[in-house]
Amino acid sequence: MEISKFVTLYLWLISTLIILSNPSQAAVVPHGAARNEISRTKLPASDNNGKTLKNASRIDPVRDCGEMGSRSECGQNPKCRWCRSDALDDMCFSKSEAWRLPSQVFSCEF
Repeated sequence: MEISKFVTLYLWLISTLIILSNPSQAAVVPHGAARNEISRTKLPASDNNGKTLKNASRIDPVRDCGEMGSRSECGQNPKCRWCRSDALDDMCFSKSEAWRLPSQVFSCEF
């Protein structure tokens, strides 16, 4: 009887140590994925492409759309789409970028 208790306790202890030393990665939330922590950053323009991309704000709809913080601003640009999310903040994306967003997370107005 004592041996079976010892074996049961030993197996329980080993199982607990294995579980604690190898936690599930599904529960770990990356630092930037938490709500209100996702932001877009602009890369600084180098001197070489400053002249070539003088009108980059007109040419690059991704940058323009990402800077718009309200639905009304986003709706004024025909190249932008407003996308809603329950998990993340509602954001403005370019039309091509909005098509690539996961439908499980975002619902975009097309």
